[in-house]
Amino acid sequence: MPASNCTTWTMRVVPQRARNFSRRASIILLIVIGVSGGSTPVSAGSPGASMPSLSFSSAALSPPSFPQLGDEVGNDFGYLIDNVQLDAEDIITSPLYIASPNSVFRSPKFYLAVAGIGAVWGGAFALDQTMRSHLRSMGHSNATTLQNISYDSVSVATGLLYAYGLYRNDSRARQLALTAGESAGLATLLNIGIKAAFGRLRPRQDGHSHTQFFDHGASFVSGDVTPMFALATGVSEYFDNKWYASVPIYSLALLDGFGRMGNDAHWFSDVVGAALLGSLSTELFIYLHKKHEAEPSRWRILPYTPPPPPTGATTMQNMMPTGLEVAYSW
Repeated sequence: MPASNCTTWTMRVVPQRARNFSRRASIILLIVIGVSGGSTPVSAGSPGASMPSLSFSSAALSPPSFPQLGDEVGNDFGYLIDNVQLDAEDIITSPLYIASPNSVFRSPKFYLAVAGIGAVWGGAFALDQTMRSHLRSMGHSNATTLQNISYDSVSVATGLLYAYGLYRNDSRARQLALTAGESAGLATLLNIGIKAAFGRLRPRQDGHSHTQFFDHGASFVSGDVTPMFALATGVSEYFDNKWYASVPIYSLALLDGFGRMGNDAHWFSDVVGAALLGSLSTELFIYLHKKHEAEPSRWRILPYTPPPPPTGATTMQNMMPTGLEVAYSW
């Protein structure tokens, strides 16, 4: 039958062969789903039908053709789906490895990092009243303008990073943008639990005391600032955290925090806590995704076929993808 007259759906299961809420949500969904889900799936027999590579490869010098563009977006969709699945598996099973020889709790660097994070947040807590006295009088209009600038600029920067990755066939740019989007969404969900657990009252609620925790409030940490710093970290990481990229993108993310404080909705320590949550979430997922790249034999929803051995010897076992694949061809 002519290819243009039918659509054939195929599914194969391959056995394992080895071991302000609406605006914020709209921005996150557009970045996470819009750039990765609106793809034209690749043909089962085409070169792009193999499992997306999880590698952070360098950029090509020339833009891809239109068919290549479709393959790239389809590969990115698979990259996102597989890593979300593996991230969930890693996080859920992490308590089982607390006592393992390679556990992070056995590393002195972990405790130094925790101490540093605690010191940063403690300093912000000490400045709560000072920062409030300087920012609360900026006015609702100015504060809202700062928030809008932050939302729009950081979101556009992340979208442009992904678009640049498509244009230059730069998988690293695209994957960092997708990882930042995933982090922004999941950190926002985690933020809901943190708010409920700490119950800190907002500045305008509690008679100017910044010590009012566990009182059914929703101030700590800022739900608006968290995704902004998650996205900003992805952009900064693409430029290897060089100052000329980090300073502008993090400053734009911080504008949202200043706007929230200008509206007397958050303490400075709420903003700093949200910044830490968002940035560290993205750094965690970047680490996990690189780890997944080094473990091609793990079960995936969309099977990943590892490259052949350097010697050129190919066996059925080392070339067999593991997982479930759903695709259609025209």
